[in-house]
Amino acid sequence: MRLYVLLASILLAGCATSPQDCDLHAQDPSFLTKLSCTTSGGYRQKVDDQERHVLQSQRDNKIAQQNLADTQIREQASSQKLADEQTRLKAARSDLAQTLKKLKSSKSHSQQRQQEINQLVKLQQQSQQASSASDVADIEQKIAAAKDRIKVLEQANSIQ
Repeated sequence: MRLYVLLASILLAGCATSPQDCDLHAQDPSFLTKLSCTTSGGYRQKVDDQERHVLQSQRDNKIAQQNLADTQIREQASSQKLADEQTRLKAARSDLAQTLKKLKSSKSHSQQRQQEINQLVKLQQQSQQASSASDVADIEQKIAAAKDRIKVLEQANSIQ
């Protein structure tokens, strides 16, 4: 009979313990608490919850690492694009300076030549303000158009 009473009290203690009460790191849990947590599966549930939490943290970490890698790739692409634009702008400025120098050193002193020099000086000032790829492309087109006009001017002067 006593055995039945003891067994009944253990079973009731096992039923009375919730998984939240089953702390694996508790300092001084009673024998009955340990027994009820073990028999009710409270410890197992606590371990399963912690494992799920670890797995979720690992998934979150993996996603964060992928986001970081994607951001670094975009940053490298942007840096490369910027470097390319700066190189194009530097080449356009150099071409513009050479064209202006050539035009200034020309022996002809016509009004059209002076207008072209003034336009090229303005274009040089614009090139200092260039801040985007479209600005660089616009300057490159204007330089090409100015070179064409100068070529026509030089041909007209050589005919005269």
